[in-house]
Amino acid sequence: MNTRRDFIVGGACAAGAALAGCRTGQSAAPALAGDFAWGALLHLGSNMWKDWTPDGVYPKSREEELRMVKEGKIEFKTSRIYCNRDYMSVDWTCWRGQVDRIRQEGLNMVFIDLGEAYAYPSHPELHVKGSLSPDEMRKELARIRALGLEPIPKLNFSTGHDQWLREYHYMTSTPKYYRVVADVIRDACEVFDGPRYFHLGFDEETFAACGRRQLCVIRSGEQWWKDFLFCVGEAERHGARAMLWSDKICAGREDFFRHMPKSVLQVPWYYGKDFSEKYLTWDAKYEKSLTWDIQRNLAASIRELADHGYDIMPCTSNWSTDEAADAMLAYCRKAIDPARVKGYFTAPWRKPVPEDQQKTLDGIRLFAEAKRRHFGK
Repeated sequence: MNTRRDFIVGGACAAGAALAGCRTGQSAAPALAGDFAWGALLHLGSNMWKDWTPDGVYPKSREEELRMVKEGKIEFKTSRIYCNRDYMSVDWTCWRGQVDRIRQEGLNMVFIDLGEAYAYPSHPELHVKGSLSPDEMRKELARIRALGLEPIPKLNFSTGHDQWLREYHYMTSTPKYYRVVADVIRDACEVFDGPRYFHLGFDEETFAACGRRQLCVIRSGEQWWKDFLFCVGEAERHGARAMLWSDKICAGREDFFRHMPKSVLQVPWYYGKDFSEKYLTWDAKYEKSLTWDIQRNLAASIRELADHGYDIMPCTSNWSTDEAADAMLAYCRKAIDPARVKGYFTAPWRKPVPEDQQKTLDGIRLFAEAKRRHFGK
């Protein structure tokens, strides 16, 4: 198995010199994707879904995890690998293969889910075994840019997906929390050399998503907006345009349109293939739901956001069906004002490990095929 050092040294040296630091207040990194993004979301960090393991087994390292799976002590299932770990669960050959496939398929942007994968200089207490140092991260970003791809940071600050914040997850909305959030956003902007976008996450902060946690933290009402707008301000302060998963609109359109700044790039996501009027007609009865019904209007949200003057970058996935990307791009090309669309991307939602690799590569391929089918090139 390739080690982190083998990967960083061997793969990055050919990419060129490490990048300079962030210029506060303006985007400094090259906009390699141009005016329109075709990208994929990849996961370096994965402490973003659960605070427990179903079988109560906590390996101490990636090597121990592999051995326990091989010996049958733990079963490799999505529910068992997306729980908190004190180490990075990454196979670097798989990671490199995913990045390379994005380039080979003619895409131009990589969203990197950081989480615990970066050794934030301001908060070493957030590090895990294998977290990339600033120099290591810069070398990997240089390698990605040498391929012609534009890397964009993603840190999810939804309490449904911020287990990577460790104890600060349980301090949500406190003065200490705000200081830590500001620090890690700054750290990420610096190591990415002032990215033009910053994905803040903020999806699925609902009881349906968080209710099975051992300790459930959920914001609502004005508190959610206060914290979200704080994060937006921090990203903008470092020159990045804030992005977020737009499913908050499903909890109530009026509230969303009243609070959401037009400066925030919206990422409406929908992983199904049904774009019939049943799913494109907004149904207010699902707003305020405490169940997954709250996401009933995901397909309709794409047009709702564009029609209300928001810039959008819709996201598809092969999580549910291999036909999702084709269906979304076909629909958006004919139904959405192109002036509002800043790009598209796919999110396979799999880790860079051998057991998940094919699903990720398939997701990138399916998305690229749909792009060529509906948009050419």
